[in-house]
Amino acid sequence: KMSSPPPVNDPNCHFEFNPWTYLEEYYGSLTSWHRSPLKHLHEFFTSHFNGRTDLKFLNFGCGPVVAFEASVAPFAQQIVLAEYAEQNRTVAKLWLDRATNGPDFTALYKYVVQELEGKGPEEVAKRQDDVRALATLCRCDIFQETPIEKGHEGPYDVIYTASTIEMACTNPEEYGTAVSKLSAMLKPGGWLLMNVSMGEAGTVNVCHVGQTRFVELNISVEEMYAILQQRCGFERENITVIPQTADKMDAIPILLQEHIDEMMYVIAQRKQSTA
Repeated sequence: KMSSPPPVNDPNCHFEFNPWTYLEEYYGSLTSWHRSPLKHLHEFFTSHFNGRTDLKFLNFGCGPVVAFEASVAPFAQQIVLAEYAEQNRTVAKLWLDRATNGPDFTALYKYVVQELEGKGPEEVAKRQDDVRALATLCRCDIFQETPIEKGHEGPYDVIYTASTIEMACTNPEEYGTAVSKLSAMLKPGGWLLMNVSMGEAGTVNVCHVGQTRFVELNISVEEMYAILQQRCGFERENITVIPQTADKMDAIPILLQEHIDEMMYVIAQRKQSTA
């Protein structure tokens, strides 16, 4: 862990992010680093939305990856993939367009469809086709008053974000504002799902993509509860925080991490109404 004040990402660091290097280093093989969030999403959707097929789902900051929607598609009417960096949108679009030079996420879909859902191998390609049919790709920017491209403001039944706004924000105040912008795009009773780098206040997590170093703001459990309750209006009983320790995430690409902290998976449901 690194003590305060933490180094921050250069405002233009997204230009240096190479999606192909990222996919090679972080998605070259299926590990518990992928399985853990995929399993959380599978359990969440199957337990809360059985019988529903009308969900509006937003992945805010999807990067070049279109795989965490595998558990979403059976329940969704619309999937919106929002990403800030143009090069990441370009790679994601290759997959959506079935380009022969696009990325391959089959291993992640196999894990969800065959291992978690117990379906046959023929369903794996179908699930990928379902995601492609439902998905729309757009631009986002968490620092804008409306943080997503016009026409995609929601409201959404479920918003998912993973290690995204922690890369953009430099302090808990900025982070709280960012989370409140996301929660404002939820329907009453909608759900915010987050994979967040967890650590002591004022510390950061440092990782590499190729030779480029990126800094991710750590958020403490106490900070997360305070942000969700005080900044976003969630009630404490509607917030679940599930810590994921580094020893359980046994296959995080260790060589790419200078500082390995814990992650937390956050599930928060907005009030049904503001009345």
